[in-house]
Amino acid sequence: MSFWRGKASYRWIILLTCMLVYCTSQLVRWNYASITKYLMTDLNIGKPELGLLGSAFFYSYAVAQIPWGVATDMFGGRRVIPIGIAILAFFLMGFALSATFTQAIIWRALMGVVAAAGYVPITSVLAKWFGLKERGFAMEMYSGVGGGLGEALTFLLIPILAVVMAQGGIFGLDGWRGSTAAMGIVILIIAISSALMLKSSPTDIDLPSIQAEEDKTKSDDSEDYKAGVRKIAKDPALWIMSIVWSCYMVATRLVPGWLPLYATDFYIQQEGMSKESAIIAGGFMATLYVLGRVFGTPVVGKISDRLLKRNIPRSVVIGIGLLMIAALFFLFTLRIPTPFLLMVLSFVSGVAINIFPLISASAAEIWSVRSAGFTMGIINTVGQFAGAMALSVSGFMAVKFSVSGGSYETEFLGIWYLGIATSIFGALASVYVVMREKGRRKTGLELGDQPV
Repeated sequence: MSFWRGKASYRWIILLTCMLVYCTSQLVRWNYASITKYLMTDLNIGKPELGLLGSAFFYSYAVAQIPWGVATDMFGGRRVIPIGIAILAFFLMGFALSATFTQAIIWRALMGVVAAAGYVPITSVLAKWFGLKERGFAMEMYSGVGGGLGEALTFLLIPILAVVMAQGGIFGLDGWRGSTAAMGIVILIIAISSALMLKSSPTDIDLPSIQAEEDKTKSDDSEDYKAGVRKIAKDPALWIMSIVWSCYMVATRLVPGWLPLYATDFYIQQEGMSKESAIIAGGFMATLYVLGRVFGTPVVGKISDRLLKRNIPRSVVIGIGLLMIAALFFLFTLRIPTPFLLMVLSFVSGVAINIFPLISASAAEIWSVRSAGFTMGIINTVGQFAGAMALSVSGFMAVKFSVSGGSYETEFLGIWYLGIATSIFGALASVYVVMREKGRRKTGLELGDQPV
């Protein structure tokens, strides 16, 4: 590690490591989504139970946000992240052993607790390593590309492995159980790698502190950590930003959670495929959503960085994104005539829905990098509860608004209606965030004075 001492380029190693870590979070949260047909048969459950299975992860994930975030502020991401991710690997293997729906729910909840060692701790680490000029890009890269890798493993690789392992698996587990256990091994390897590569702050390798430089421009730079977080907790902007974040979380739960099944039914009913072929094709369609996330969101992050130089707040992009999401949800309520159009809709959804890390960048800039774990812990706790509740009721909404005797798209109408309503509400709330961020920029440091 002495080779990198004093070299600012090590921030790219940090970014790459964080991308791999976040990959694990995405993999475990959606590991069930691409194999729902198998789970419904094996565990004897329907759409309402699938919604509960998905949300069990996110309720516990929400509760754990603030503890993991504060732990990162106090002890550093290098100590916090590898521990949580290593435990996560073993919990995923436990899920593969579930014999009943109740056992599956319990393992999903346990995974949610330790998976929270991913997102908020990562945002805290990256906020310390990347200044204003690159922070939007860094946040979108780790979430877009890193999260996209995890979703690709979930939506494409897991169903393929499940089919392949139907004739023989690993550790005595076959089918979806064997493919899930294999992903647990991948996560354990990533956890070990993060322990070797992560550094909590640039000061760990004798680089100047970006946090200290940014805090010079804030009137509360002399406050201790506890006084600072108390002041932040009283700021209305924190809670409005939590609402905006929540609306993005609802979208990120509904589309990845239901798109594989929606696409599978599309291929069975409209294209006449067998169940096995349709499951793989549905996973591929969800992978196009992932590709939108991977290739589109870093571009949006770069655009946000450039707009910020012109004093256009990141929250402007955030609000426009929510309006786009509402329009995309509406399109899902319509009958999609061809697989190609569904491919386009899936790809664009992946771009728009996953620009939410700009909120993390905005929060670090409105308040302090040193409290990034706390602020994003609060924001993400509220958001994860909102997303979990939306996922909980989504299966019931699908049943309530389904049309008797209708085709595949009528079975999901209630889910998309829920997404339309929350996205429009979030876009309206983002107007306040725009005004708050503009106020911060008027008193803040010019970009040219910031380290990268």
